[in-house]
Amino acid sequence: FFSIASTCPTCNGEGEIIERPCAECYGQGLVKKTRKIKVTIPAGIENGKRISISGQGDGGVNGGPAGDVYVYINVLPHEYFERHGYDIYCVIPISMTQAALGAEILVSTLEDNKKIRVKVPPGTQNGKVLRLKNEGVPFLHNSSRRGDLYMKIQVQVPTKISNRERSILQELAEVAGENINPKPLRLKDL
Repeated sequence: FFSIASTCPTCNGEGEIIERPCAECYGQGLVKKTRKIKVTIPAGIENGKRISISGQGDGGVNGGPAGDVYVYINVLPHEYFERHGYDIYCVIPISMTQAALGAEILVSTLEDNKKIRVKVPPGTQNGKVLRLKNEGVPFLHNSSRRGDLYMKIQVQVPTKISNRERSILQELAEVAGENINPKPLRLKDL
C-alpha cells in the first residue's frame, strides 16, 4: 500500500472551515470592488511602456499586502506630428514664392496654442528639412530637456493660375533664362 497527500476539499488546505460564510466574500476573505484610480502619465513616456502603481492591486492572501496595478501606455498618433524617440517630425507646406524669396512663417508645436516663428531662407528647395532645437518631446526623467522638431518643407506649386499670374511666371522664366530642356540629375547628386 502507499499513501498520497492531497488538499482537503472541504477547507481547501486552510485548516479551518467557515460555518457561516458572509454573503459578500463567501468565505474567501476577499471582496472584488471596482474603483477609479488617478494615474499621472509623465510627459515624454513612450508607447508600450508600463507604469506600476504600488499597493493598488488585488488584496493579499490571508491579510497580506495588496498587489500592484500595471498600466500599459498606448500613445495615439498625432494628426500632424510623427514621433521618433524624443524628436518629432512634420511636413510644412509653403508657397513657391515663399520658397524662392524666403519667408517668416508660424509653426505649431506640441504645446497647446504655442507657435514659433521660423525663417525660411530664400531659395529653399522642396524636401529641405529645417530643425528647431528643444521643441520636441520632453525627456522622460528630465523635463527641462527636449528633443527637436524637424520640419520637412513641401513647396506647393499652384495647379490653377490666373492669366496675370501666368504672364508674371513666363516673364520670370525669361528673365531667369530657364532651360526648357533640362539635363537629368544623377540620383547620387540629390
